[in-house]
Amino acid sequence: MDCFEVRGRRVHVKREDLYGIPPAPPLGKLRGLRRLLRRLHGEGFRLVGTWDTRISRLGEGVAAAVHEWEGLRCIVSYPHAKGSETPEPVRRAADLGAEVFPAPAGRITVSFARAREHVTACGGVMLPFGLECLDAVEGVEEEAATVPQELVEGGTLVLCCGSGVTLAGLLRGLPAQPRRILALSSGRSLPKIEACLRRYAGPPPAELEILPAAVPYSLALDIPCPFPTHPHYDLKAWGLLEERLPELPDPVLFWNIGA
Repeated sequence: MDCFEVRGRRVHVKREDLYGIPPAPPLGKLRGLRRLLRRLHGEGFRLVGTWDTRISRLGEGVAAAVHEWEGLRCIVSYPHAKGSETPEPVRRAADLGAEVFPAPAGRITVSFARAREHVTACGGVMLPFGLECLDAVEGVEEEAATVPQELVEGGTLVLCCGSGVTLAGLLRGLPAQPRRILALSSGRSLPKIEACLRRYAGPPPAELEILPAAVPYSLALDIPCPFPTHPHYDLKAWGLLEERLPELPDPVLFWNIGA
């Protein structure tokens, strides 16, 4: 847990980006991913597929993680428009041994279904979209339970919200209830985030404020930050924290997810 001074206030930062060890990317979701891959390997699967955007690094994380289980391979799919180059995270996944399947870009549900069909035809199983599953939620929940109570109780929690998985895990695992929780969507609709919460953590608490993305997902933010953040994800939530800081009760905790 790091601590930084922001406008004369102390802000505690949970550096989940430090969980990934190279060649894995700095991605907190790898906690839940490893739980999921362990289970699937135990069930006899030797090929998994994953969907990635052109921005996130989940595919790279899957490509790094599969080597921990004997015989496990992966296919990384992403939306590919004609004439566009392969995204850098996908190229890194290929360097780690992943098969790359460029799905025709279009409606995300259609592209994901096409990728899943390819993985299934190859004898594999497709990982959930956005890694939205109980294994991923429990991975966050387990880590959240290790946060000292005095850094949470009566204070503020701020985070970026992609699928809703991390937020669900925090609501399940934190040792005390913050007075305020600010979750900034990176692009997903608020109803879908709330549906994820209800599925895994029950009704959203009154202390929770889920905010729509102020900056489009495809646009990177460029503002100063005292620790490494992803410009399409966590950095946007850090900007929200700085903007709202005068109204936030102490202690203030920022959950840096990594991406």
